[in-house]
Amino acid sequence: MKDDNSNKKNKTKVRSPYSVHGRWIYMVLGLGLLTAALVGVTAVVLTRFFGENFNKIGWTPLIAQLVLLGVAIVLFAVVMVVGSRGFLAPIHRMSQAMEKVSKGDLSVRVKGAKDSTEMGELIARFNAMVEELGTIETLRNDFIANVSHEFKTPLTTIQGYSMLLQSDDLSDEERKQYTEAVLTATKQLTNLTTNILKMSKIENQKDIDYQEFALAEQIRQSILILEPIWSAKNIDWDIDLVEVSIVACEELLATVWSNLLGNAIKFSNDGGAIRVKLTKQKEYVTVEVSDHGVGMSEETLRHIYDKFYQGDGSRAGEGNGLGLALVKRIVELHHGQIVATSQEGEGSTFVVNIPIVPQE
Repeated sequence: MKDDNSNKKNKTKVRSPYSVHGRWIYMVLGLGLLTAALVGVTAVVLTRFFGENFNKIGWTPLIAQLVLLGVAIVLFAVVMVVGSRGFLAPIHRMSQAMEKVSKGDLSVRVKGAKDSTEMGELIARFNAMVEELGTIETLRNDFIANVSHEFKTPLTTIQGYSMLLQSDDLSDEERKQYTEAVLTATKQLTNLTTNILKMSKIENQKDIDYQEFALAEQIRQSILILEPIWSAKNIDWDIDLVEVSIVACEELLATVWSNLLGNAIKFSNDGGAIRVKLTKQKEYVTVEVSDHGVGMSEETLRHIYDKFYQGDGSRAGEGNGLGLALVKRIVELHHGQIVATSQEGEGSTFVVNIPIVPQE
C-alpha cells in the first residue's frame, strides 16, 4: 500500500479558473484605477493652484473638478477596453476553436501555445488534446475499415459456395469440398468475432481477477488442447517446465499460451519441432516458445502487435491478425513484458516475463 506522501505526489494540481487569468484582471483593473486616481489628484491640484485661470473661462472650482474627473473616467474606460481586448482575444480564439471541435473539425489549432503565461499553458494543453483526439479518430477509422474487410472476405466465401451448393449437378466430392469451404469461412467469422470481443474487453479493462494456479500445468493443458492441429503436422515437442505457482488471471494467460503455441504450430513445417521452456527468477517467471518454421522478416517483426496485421500472405486466411495484439495487451495488464526475435527461414522465439505475484 502506498503511503500518504506518495498519494499527494501523484495528485494532479488543479488551478481555480480565477487563478488562470486573475493576474491579467488585476493588472488591467489596477492600471485603470491608478490612471483615474492620478487624474483625480491632478484635478484637485490644478483647481487649487490654477483656479483663477478657470474663473477666467467661467469655470468654478467645482465645475473644473467635475470636468477633470470626467476625463479620468474616460481614461479609465479606455484603459479597461484596451486591456480587456488583449485579455479576451485568446479566450475568443479558444471559444471559436472549441466550436469547430464540437462540429468534428480536429485539425484546428489555437495560436499562442508558446506563451509562458497561464493562458499559453491552457492553449498548449488544448492543442495537445485535439491532436490526441485526431490520432484516436484515425485509429478508430482504421479499425472499422479493417473489421469491415475481415468480415467481408469470409462472408463472400460463404455466399459464393452457398450458391454453388444449390446446383443439382454437383458430385459428392464437390459438394463435400464446397461445404468444407463454407465451414472454414464460418469458423473464421466466429474466431474474428470472439477476438474482437476479447480485444474490446481487455482494452477497457483496468483491474483483473487474480488467483493462484500452477503455470506449468496450464501450459501443458494448452498444448493438449491443440493436439489435433500439431498431430496432423507431426510436430515434435521439447518441453522443459519448472513447477511454479503464480498469482495472475488464469483465463487471460490461457489466451496468451493458446495464441503463442497456435502460431508456433501454424508457422512450423511438417515434422518440425517446437520448444517450450518455463523458468523461475526471483520475482518473475519466463516462458519461452520457439519454433523452427518460416520465421519473419524485419518489417513483419516491427508490426506483429498491430491489430489485423498479417505478415505471411500465404497463411492470411488462417488468422485475423488480432492474436498477438491480444497477447501483448494481456501481458501488459499483468505488468509483464513480451519480446520476439525471428529470422526468415529459421523460425521465431517469443519470450514472456510475468510477475509471480501482482505488482502495484
